[in-house]
Amino acid sequence: MKYLPWILAVVAVWLIAAPFLLGYAETGPAMQNDIAVGVVMLLGALIWGYGEWRGHGVSADMQTQRR
Repeated sequence: MKYLPWILAVVAVWLIAAPFLLGYAETGPAMQNDIAVGVVMLLGALIWGYGEWRGHGVSADMQTQRR
């Protein structure tokens, strides 16, 4: 669970870059969908990752510490 937010951030960056790298930037709906999902995913992953990094996230390790 420790690295999951950062893995999701990499996948989100790929979603944002894919239309341009794979050559389907001309297809409006597909490009817009990939970029929109990528941006939302990236923001969520960065917020989650920052919370984990700062020690405020509720991960499996923190749940056992609270008991």
